[in-house]
Amino acid sequence: MKTFTLTLLLFFGTLTLKAQSADLYNLAMQKGLSMIDSAGTSEQFAAAANMFERIAPAAKNQWLPQYYAGYCGMLSAVLGKQTSDIKDALYDKAMNYAEMANALKPCNSDVLALEGYITFMKMAVAPQERAMTMIPKADELLGKAMTLNPANPRPFLVKGQDTFYTPEAFGGGKANAKQFLITATDLFKKSKPTEFEPRWGAKRCQDLLQQCQ
Repeated sequence: MKTFTLTLLLFFGTLTLKAQSADLYNLAMQKGLSMIDSAGTSEQFAAAANMFERIAPAAKNQWLPQYYAGYCGMLSAVLGKQTSDIKDALYDKAMNYAEMANALKPCNSDVLALEGYITFMKMAVAPQERAMTMIPKADELLGKAMTLNPANPRPFLVKGQDTFYTPEAFGGGKANAKQFLITATDLFKKSKPTEFEPRWGAKRCQDLLQQCQ
């Protein structure tokens, strides 16, 4: 009887710890996403990236902290005025987090879209040396993301954004970007992500599409 009672106490104790852990994870994620929502500068996205980098080791089986650490780290480089070497290092770090998210959540459309986004931005650091290899790589990742989830607006947004900033001589330009941005806009209207799932991009899509009119 004593053994049975002790077993029950241990069992319920474990459940309590798990519940507390889940509560802490939810609170941390809410805080991190709130930081993303209010971020607009390189420094603010770097702070958000640091937040998710702290969450990730404590939630080793969760892919979203890794994903957001990569996303925020990338934007800290996109919006910053760092040297090319520092930008490269930031993009490499962001890709490392994206790849860890991919390991936890294989064949995920949002993860592949992020990898495509990072690849294109890394190319933009040194386009003359990297465009021939990295643009096709980014396109491949985005194409896979579109195929895996045709209802996900973000791969179409990133493809439209990449096309927008690619010279017309190489298949880019506003006219070619418009079709992807229109598709993304329609998909954003239908998108219904759960609490912590990626939801970024709708405003960016609208801003780019307005410039294509």
